[in-house]
Amino acid sequence: MEIAQSEGSLQKSWSNYPQWAKALFILAFLFGVLFWLRMPIIRALGNNLITEDPLAHADAVLVLGGSAMDRGSEAARLYGKGISDRFVFTGAPVPNALAALGIDSTESQCTRNIAVMEGIPVEKTTALIVGTSTWEEAEALLDWSKQIGADTVMIVSNRFHLRRVRFVFKERFNKAGITVLLHGAPASTFQESSWWTSEEGLIMLNNEYVKLAYYHIKY
Repeated sequence: MEIAQSEGSLQKSWSNYPQWAKALFILAFLFGVLFWLRMPIIRALGNNLITEDPLAHADAVLVLGGSAMDRGSEAARLYGKGISDRFVFTGAPVPNALAALGIDSTESQCTRNIAVMEGIPVEKTTALIVGTSTWEEAEALLDWSKQIGADTVMIVSNRFHLRRVRFVFKERFNKAGITVLLHGAPASTFQESSWWTSEEGLIMLNNEYVKLAYYHIKY
């Protein structure tokens, strides 16, 4: 009897509060829950972007343009593991820093140079000077993969790019009968596991979610 009276008093007391006070209380409660769960949510935002496949042999490793040091070095590491003996590098733009110096080496050439310096024989590499976006690179690499009769290819990009790369590549290549494996090159400017602790990580994650939304809307 006393418990029932107590519950009734609480309900009556709650109903006596104005709507703005109820809304403020609910918002404060939700904010408290989100603050308590902030670290799992922050980590999940980064982990959601990394959709990497297990390492396996591929007819060719296709290295996308950008982040030449990271991706070129990772391509050399994959060669050392015997993943493939054919490496293709894409990217038509000339990096701004090189353009300012009057050097016209494209992203594809820069990434290949790093890979060769770190151990891939140059004769096992191809620089395709095509692609100013991931979508354009996918079109060019699909045509190239068909020409050589590839059954399985591995796409290399930075780890935080992989979900968008999966969206762009997987279905199109699968329709052509080509299996796509995704592999991420670790970033050299920040740690993916603690991306929120550096400006580079914050920018990378923000950019990727914006691009992912843009790709889903446009394509």
